[in-house]
Amino acid sequence: MAAVVLVVVAALSASVVMLSNRATPGDSGTGSTRIELGHVGEHVAALQSFADHNDGHRAAGSRGYDQSISYFETLLAKVGYRVTRQRFGFLYTQALEYDLTVGGGTHHRINVVGYSPSTPAGGTTAELAPVTGTEAKRQGCTAESYADAVARGRIALVLNGGCTLDQKQAVAAGAGATAVIVINDRPGELYGWLWEPETAEIPIGGVSPETGQALLGVAERHLKVTMVLRSLTEQRSTENLLAESTSGDPGRTVVSGAHLDSVPTGPGINDNGIAAAVLLEAALRQATAPIPPRNRLVFAFWSAEEFGMVGAKHYVQALSPQERANIGLYLNLEMIGGPNRGLFVLDSNTPCRSAEGDHALALAPGRGAPPGSVAIRDRFLGAFRATGTEPGTWCLDGRSDYAPFAEAGIPMGGLFGGSFEGKTAEEAARWGGLAGESYDRCYHLPCDNADSYDPAKVSAHADAFLRVFEHYSNAERPTVSGGGR
Repeated sequence: MAAVVLVVVAALSASVVMLSNRATPGDSGTGSTRIELGHVGEHVAALQSFADHNDGHRAAGSRGYDQSISYFETLLAKVGYRVTRQRFGFLYTQALEYDLTVGGGTHHRINVVGYSPSTPAGGTTAELAPVTGTEAKRQGCTAESYADAVARGRIALVLNGGCTLDQKQAVAAGAGATAVIVINDRPGELYGWLWEPETAEIPIGGVSPETGQALLGVAERHLKVTMVLRSLTEQRSTENLLAESTSGDPGRTVVSGAHLDSVPTGPGINDNGIAAAVLLEAALRQATAPIPPRNRLVFAFWSAEEFGMVGAKHYVQALSPQERANIGLYLNLEMIGGPNRGLFVLDSNTPCRSAEGDHALALAPGRGAPPGSVAIRDRFLGAFRATGTEPGTWCLDGRSDYAPFAEAGIPMGGLFGGSFEGKTAEEAARWGGLAGESYDRCYHLPCDNADSYDPAKVSAHADAFLRVFEHYSNAERPTVSGGGR
């Protein structure tokens, strides 16, 4: 306990001293459109220390998260923001044990789908029942998928995509399966959530395409496997942190947000500590601006994003009709510092790379983005191009905190660096990095730590965000009419 207190006090003390050495908008040196990435690195180091002293993570509802929010709160209050906490409840879940063993020998990696029911303590042992046929049939979304599969008493093996993981689980249970394994339909491990955990009947886990191929061979040989999926699931409470400017027209409010929580399996530095640190630096920089912003500014540091964007949903749902009408737009930052990161701008007209069956909130291409969102997209694209960088666009897959704003009709936009998806050869040629490798190989893993923080990887996203943020902070109208979808 004493060691933890000393770490927090030391981190806060160092950062308060750091405030006096911060460049202001318009300063020469690093330029008027630059985030102080050295300061971002200091915030990242503080977040890492909170994880290090609290079981390796900063998940919502944990002591590591509480220390993270206190750190941000102290810095924001110090420079004069009206800082409030917004408490809410959520259903917490943490994977405790996960393993897949063939015949008592060979082990394969399997990931617990969030809110999955647990297997018995010793696991579930059975043969595999692969669903065969067309791709749509192999996705296991309807009872017809199991017409040629003997699933009763076995572990169903299905392909990702086509429907939610909830539906795959329910259909497999209806066919008599004791559990279900979902094979990723794209490179990398499969991660996902059940959106209606109260209806879940059988355990469900996800595997990579390589593991899936190996399991198909196991099924052909009629070997039994033992699947262990054990989770802790319980009600907890946590808090969003909101920092509001004391000047600016409240009828023209600009909200910028990044989630501050990590998953329970790692420190969450790229996901999403770096983005939160960049947003914090933008707020601290704005506080020292010689001219107050024309528009009211809200900097939101969301909690429980990793449990289904619960914090952002709570914020939007708690708004009065007038408060909602006052918000001109929302800007989102997500995973902008991965070691193999991409440079993506959110775009309602970009199709998703593959079926997002594990995300029930996915917004269809060309739909779901309120009028004005395309104008925000274009401004982000222009901000990258102003520095000689050609960005890409990313679909509205509903996997980050912009989704509740879009669903509420609030114009939104943002930046994303990619997660488990593989970088294309064209992207590697354009931005550097490794083609075929995930944008973040440490996504949701313990290795998502401060060792991967590289200012050079963050600067393009940070600069683009600051250019767009400063424009909308002082725009005569924070939304653009005729922006379309």
